[in-house]
Amino acid sequence: MPSATLTAQRNFFQPLPIRCHVNIREYILHLTPGGTDAFAVYGADEMIPEMLRHACPNWPPDLFAVVASIVERSGCYTQASPDRNELAKHAIHLTNVRTLALAWNTAPGRVPNKIGHLWDTMWAIHGETELEDVCSLPALVNTLLTLFAVADETCSGMGWDVDKASAIKHPFASVAMGAMADPNEAAKLLVHLPTSFCVMVPPDRAVVLPKSLTPSVGCTVRSLSHFLALLPPSTILQPSWIWSTTERAVADRADSQLPYDVRVLLVPFPYTVNADCFELSFKRTPFGAGHSMPAYFRLNQRWLQLASGAVTGKKLAEELIIPLIRKAYYHSGAMPDGIVLPECALTSDLAKQLVEALEDNHVSIEFLITGVLDTDPKTGATYNRAQTFVLRKEEGAVKREHNKHHRWRLDASQVERYALDFDDDDDNSQWWEDIDIGNRQLPFFGLRKDMSITTLICEDLARADPAINTIRAVGPNLVIALLMDGPQLGARWPGRYATVLADDPGSAVLSFTCSAMVDRSNWLESRPARSIGLWRDAGGRTQEIALPHDSLGVLLTLESSKKRQTTLDGRSDNEVARQLKLRNMVPLFLVKQPDWI
Repeated sequence: MPSATLTAQRNFFQPLPIRCHVNIREYILHLTPGGTDAFAVYGADEMIPEMLRHACPNWPPDLFAVVASIVERSGCYTQASPDRNELAKHAIHLTNVRTLALAWNTAPGRVPNKIGHLWDTMWAIHGETELEDVCSLPALVNTLLTLFAVADETCSGMGWDVDKASAIKHPFASVAMGAMADPNEAAKLLVHLPTSFCVMVPPDRAVVLPKSLTPSVGCTVRSLSHFLALLPPSTILQPSWIWSTTERAVADRADSQLPYDVRVLLVPFPYTVNADCFELSFKRTPFGAGHSMPAYFRLNQRWLQLASGAVTGKKLAEELIIPLIRKAYYHSGAMPDGIVLPECALTSDLAKQLVEALEDNHVSIEFLITGVLDTDPKTGATYNRAQTFVLRKEEGAVKREHNKHHRWRLDASQVERYALDFDDDDDNSQWWEDIDIGNRQLPFFGLRKDMSITTLICEDLARADPAINTIRAVGPNLVIALLMDGPQLGARWPGRYATVLADDPGSAVLSFTCSAMVDRSNWLESRPARSIGLWRDAGGRTQEIALPHDSLGVLLTLESSKKRQTTLDGRSDNEVARQLKLRNMVPLFLVKQPDWI
């Protein structure tokens, strides 16, 4: 007779009777743990039948989150393209989708019967279908894709400025707009703003944000929607959508004024970075049997220290930024819409002082983006951040920031090129940037009524995880990569990785570095290239942005024009989308240069 120990061992190795696959109903319950009623018609009473607690979501972004998650997990988006032998039938389907979306927007308080019937069919008839079997059931695939398209179309305009005329036709977008503008309103319904526009789907399950561009290449779930984007759970990366339309943008840019120009002032500060700005913060340290802890370096912003004291925001504004703005106005006849400074250019305190000084001098711009470097005095941790300030009348500057997601790894060839010598370990050939990379976030800004923008920091442009897939889903019109790098040439790494986003989703990408690191990199070159920026757009244009000697800035004029987009299932956006192209660039010179640069 076997012993108790042997019996326990046999039971341990015996396969557990647990089914590993997930069916549709289980997945919906996972995504909506509190039910699907965003307006609390049924509440969260456990005594209410499951069918009622999980009736069709009455907030369209929730419906989109659930259906899009099933569509993506099952892979059935590959069946969304029209059947070439039944185009007339598919045209009727698209008309029905628009009709259902219009009906829902016409009476937002109640899910239209036809939409509810589609949901009930999926829940009751196909609820036991496992996700891996969805693609083999044409009727279920058709139901899912129809619900997906209806939820997307119903949310047309969500996340953007909604005028009074549009508010009547797009009540869901109008409610979202009101919540974004008033935190008290957001607390009543859109409790997950600005991370997600869902109500009943928690951000740790799925995230839904507005969308700017639909990829024109590839076959992914991203290619299936115009107005909403499905993003990974916020535990991977916490995104946010900030509506940032300024009074100036609304007044100057009517919808009929297309194409129009967007002017961006590039200020490649600092202009001098000495070798002692790079310091060894931790020596390479062997431990154990053949293991070693890598070396780390830290940046010291000595370019902000003057013989007369530290650089102030007032000095930076009045002696550099405002004179460059005046020059930009002289050359273009209009104020710059935005100002951009490179990675690590300032500190958070200095950036705040700069914005306040611009406001005190009544400088009318829409946004300012800068890289900052901060050290926590309590922990000693260093943070490499991107900060975006949107200047709104009466509200002042609205600031959002996020940390760099990946550390810069200096290698021996870079140290040699930049003429650095901060480590006496001759056997070492790699040094990691000594920064904290926790709390990964990525804000998106909806500027004006038709343009969105986001910012990456150096390495984050090259690394796919975690930001690139999120950017591809949202499809911002402009991605700005703040760098502390050498010349921005089409053949170098920023050009290669910018092409990825220019192709999918079609974003324009601007990489931008400081003048000082370009010069340090050029010391080994017989024919130095003083290119501080690189522009790449979906039209295929790659343009190096040169900084002539003695120039302290460059004014870019971008053209925003209509772009017609089509989803995998053939739905047109009716030219709602916008694309940015580089029209021209002008180097800016100051007769009187500040003596501290």
